[in-house]
Amino acid sequence: MLVRLHAAALSGVEAVPVTVEVRVDRGIHFLMVGLPDSAVRESQQRIKSAIEHLGFRWPGKGITINLAPAGLRKEGAAYDLPLALGILAASDQIDAAALEHPLIMGELALDGSLRAVRGGLALAHAAVGPSGCSLILPEASAAEAAILPEAEVYGAANLSEVLDHLSGVKPLTRMDCTLSDMLLVQASEALETLADIKGQANALAALALAAAGGHNLCMVGPPGAGKSMLARAMLGLLPPLTPNEAIEVNRIHSVSDRTRTAGGLVLQRPFRSPHHTISDVALVGGGSDPRPGEISLAHAGVLFLDELPEMPRHVLEVLRQPMETSEMTISRARSTVVFPADFQLVAAMNPCPCGMYSDDPKYRRRCQCSRHARQQYMRKVSGPLLDRIDIHLHIDAVSASDLLPVPGALGRQQRRARLERATDMRNRVLLARDHQRKRNPGAVTNHRLDGNALHELVDLDAEGTRLIKRCMEHFGFSARTYTRLLRMGRTLADLDGREAVSAEDIAQAISFRRAGNEAQEWQAQ
Repeated sequence: MLVRLHAAALSGVEAVPVTVEVRVDRGIHFLMVGLPDSAVRESQQRIKSAIEHLGFRWPGKGITINLAPAGLRKEGAAYDLPLALGILAASDQIDAAALEHPLIMGELALDGSLRAVRGGLALAHAAVGPSGCSLILPEASAAEAAILPEAEVYGAANLSEVLDHLSGVKPLTRMDCTLSDMLLVQASEALETLADIKGQANALAALALAAAGGHNLCMVGPPGAGKSMLARAMLGLLPPLTPNEAIEVNRIHSVSDRTRTAGGLVLQRPFRSPHHTISDVALVGGGSDPRPGEISLAHAGVLFLDELPEMPRHVLEVLRQPMETSEMTISRARSTVVFPADFQLVAAMNPCPCGMYSDDPKYRRRCQCSRHARQQYMRKVSGPLLDRIDIHLHIDAVSASDLLPVPGALGRQQRRARLERATDMRNRVLLARDHQRKRNPGAVTNHRLDGNALHELVDLDAEGTRLIKRCMEHFGFSARTYTRLLRMGRTLADLDGREAVSAEDIAQAISFRRAGNEAQEWQAQ
């Protein structure tokens, strides 16, 4: 007897429909075709043990299994459940008619219990495709897949529950998950971090600009000046995930098997901080079975690269394409997969190998690096990559007067003032983001504006036009820099709640942009 079931194979962040064909006929063979990997081929022993554990019999006949399309590689143990059901139906032990509609995936234990599989959200998207079928998954994976509103998801703990559901003896309860209720503002801890920052008024202004417009940021300063702390405080300024963003983020993390290892859904913006020894594959994604890298795991969040010049140059250069296109394309001989990569880059670096070189003479005296060493250190980061970073910020060491705690009521008053400042900054950022969502085409943030849409929203007066023209001629700004200055000017106006971009906005944007050029000029002194 021939039985067909619906399953799916993961390809990037998508799930490709797979038809599982099972035929039980004369013979004593067990043959599986359709490019299964070793984990799929080894399923025979798991399936046999689970079936016999429930009191069913293993067919004493020839079993032929085809996984179509045959040219698509099938990987992982998630095919155990559809294969077990197909064998039971093809041997006339259960009704095959109930298997025609649901998409079924799950890994079997020897006792018939079900283990979680990766890519639950991708499978849910495949189930609500043109076929519009329901989805049966292990309970741990079904909770994740259920956040897709239009998906009909059922979670089972073991093979017996799936059989009872299909036979109608005891139907499973459809899993519902109201994602909007779960996406609460979880920024209290990050706001506390922001309130702990003392001094650094210019850095906080740049942080608000970066958060409001989605602009990339690079901080240059001595060790211990607070660069890492400022980067983590960025999460306190960013708005909470929207339901669509949360679905996309969890889809990426599920495919990379991160939601299962993290023990739940990702409900706030990701903050990824890979070590500077990371490889290019770990950063961009890939492998024989391509999975998302750090830049895709930072989608809709922050990618923090500390010690930027210490990272291998060939690793840094792979950032250039996704920073422009918001996606990462991984090409292999058999296929090409595309991972979302709309991340916000926050980088940090020292001004020299020892970290003490500065405009401030009292710190410069402590620097032991030669001019050549400083030049070589800065050259580790290419000019084209720096040109793609909007804000270049100098971080000075915090003075003792700012750092030392103030005892008593005055200290508590200063703490409350810093917390109020952090709350006010967040409110301004959220308001600016709301303006962009309502005004910008496609509801993109300002750092994605381009072409006519950008020039319509940034209509400079004569003074602003003269200023930006004079600076471009004097500093030799590129066309990319010109565009980024207009974007930052638009964001600065949004932070102040103004519709028109003034010459003062452009001047402030140039001051944030020029800091990166000055950092390179230090090395030439």
